Formats: sequence, structure tokens, C-alpha cells
Amino acid sequence: MTMQGEAFSVMLKSVRSFRLLNTSCSSEVTKLYKTSTSNKCNFGLLAVHKKHSTPLIICGSYSTLRIVPLWSQTSQRTLWGWLNAVFNKVDESRIKEVGPDRACAEWLLRCGAFVKWHNSEKWTKDYNTLPAMSEKLLKIEEVDATDSAIMHIGFPHFRGCKHIRRIVFHKASYLDDEGLSHLPLLRDSLKDLQISSCGNVTTNGLRQLVKLKNLENLLLYDLPEINNKDALLQELQKALPHCTIVFPYALARDDPSLKTEDK
Repeated sequence: MTMQGEAFSVMLKSVRSFRLLNTSCSSEVTKLYKTSTSNKCNFGLLAVHKKHSTPLIICGSYSTLRIVPLWSQTSQRTLWGWLNAVFNKVDESRIKEVGPDRACAEWLLRCGAFVKWHNSEKWTKDYNTLPAMSEKLLKIEEVDATDSAIMHIGFPHFRGCKHIRRIVFHKASYLDDEGLSHLPLLRDSLKDLQISSCGNVTTNGLRQLVKLKNLENLLLYDLPEINNKDALLQELQKALPHCTIVFPYALARDDPSLKTEDK
């Protein structure tokens, strides 16, 4: 089963188990899914749309977009978790087929992140605009995972990506310590790293960063699970003497700019 099919299978199974769709709506989703999977544009045609007050499933190409209301607010977290787990799943056969950078880019884009290729000034933001699969020479250079749904189970996708020099994790709500433990996969290339507004990251997770010996710039802020910012900052500075580390505040309420505005 393809990843697109697996995502839909999980979605429909969970929806039915919670009795969140009536028969007519369920049939409509199935119909839309069959239409979308007949198109050659692959996984990008089935995407979870998070910008509406009630989450929706988008089926079909952008030119024939159709949106189906999917579930009530009470069940969002459970269903999001299941879908995101599918989107993050590592497919070793896919990595062998298209190479580590292409497979990693597919994972990142599925989860809402952006990628920038080596020698390119433009961000790739849409799964359906990925380069042809035959272009294995393309290498990921930058990753913007702002507001993305990347999970630790997907981080092994970074294995074999030898040119990623910059990553931004901002408001990546599923990022956790286990995910950060995989970042040493990029120890040879990663130069710039930002981790901010990620509520599941703790001191133990940030301690994994000491293994990134080639890191030159590290920006940390708004990490509410960090209890002793100053002690951690000293620890990181000692372990990474050649890295410029900026950690102005751990709690949003301590943001100096907010205090300035209040005066």
C-alpha cells in the first residue's frame, strides 16, 4: 500500500470508529480519494488542511480542489496524531529508490516544512513542485520546519543527507527530545540551528546538541520546559566553544521586547 493509501486508510478507519462521519459523508470522502489516487501527482493530492477552524481533508488537484469537513473538535488531537505518524513514517525502499535527499524532502514537505536546494535561492514549499525523481544530484541545503508536524519517528530521513547546513525548528509542536537525539546525523554539515517555541523540548534534548561540533550559530528561545536557562547556556557554551549561542529567554513572558512595549 502506498503512503497516500495508508494515510487514507488510517483516516477513514479512525473516523468510522469514532462515528464522526455519517454514511453520505464517508462515501463522499471515499469517492474523492479514489479520484485523487487515479492522478499521477502522487501523495501531494491528499493533504491535511490546518488553516480552518474545523480541520478538513483536501482531495483532488489544486485546479479541482474539493474540501470535506472531517471531524469534530473533540477528536482532533487523536486523528492528527495518527495521520502525522503516517506522514512521518520512514520508507527504506523509497530512500533506496530516489536517494536520501529526495526522500527527506518528501518527508519534510508532507509534514508542512520547506526545503531549499543547494545552489538555489528559492524555497520548495509544495510537494507537487518537487524536481523530477531522476535528479538525484539535488542536495538539501536548508530546512524551515516552522509550524510543521515533523515527529521523531521521521528524523532517520536525515541519514545520508550530507549538505544540510541550516535548520529552523519554530513552533514545531511535535518536536521532542528524541527527535533532537537524531540531529547528530547532520554533525558534519549543520552550521546554523534555531529551536524556538517548541513546548516539548527539555534540557535533556538540548544537551544532544553538544555533539554538533561544526555548529557555528545556535538560536534558542521560548522553550517553556527549560527550567534553568543560564546553567544550560553555560553548559552548551563550554561544549561548543566555536559556536555563537543566543538564548535570550526560555519563557515567552520573559521576552525583553514585550517588556519594552509595556513601558
